[in-house]
Amino acid sequence: MHCCESLPPCHIGAEVKALSHAYRRQFSEAIRQSGAEDLSAMQGHVIAYLYYCREKDIFQRDIEEAFNITRSSVTGIVKLMEEKGYLTRQSVPGDARLKKLSLTTKGLEHHERAMASIELVESAAVQGFTQEEIDLFRSLCTRIRTNLSEKKE
Repeated sequence: MHCCESLPPCHIGAEVKALSHAYRRQFSEAIRQSGAEDLSAMQGHVIAYLYYCREKDIFQRDIEEAFNITRSSVTGIVKLMEEKGYLTRQSVPGDARLKKLSLTTKGLEHHERAMASIELVESAAVQGFTQEEIDLFRSLCTRIRTNLSEKKE
């Protein structure tokens, strides 16, 4: 969103929205070029969660809690990802109802491609910025989030 002099000043929210759209467009294009576009954003988040928690046993209830989504939503997501070959569900000894979730090689490769795409977009986004400017931007974003999440009396 671009503001001109004859319009009222842009609100920070409008700038954040425009920045978010630009970032998502670039990331979507980078993902498409990497060949990793057959997953939804939520499925990508599940892969990242499983990747970073791979040292622990992860179950569907962990996904429910981590992303605050319903059991039926997680079941659908996991089932589709298993059909596509990104993860497996394995029975746990002693409780046949529990199914441990694990990434397959395809899931691991997808995560690596997605991370490479994120790094590509990040590099483009901060081109020409100093580390101090990047740190200041992050600090300002944190302060805005804090301000918006505080309960006002």
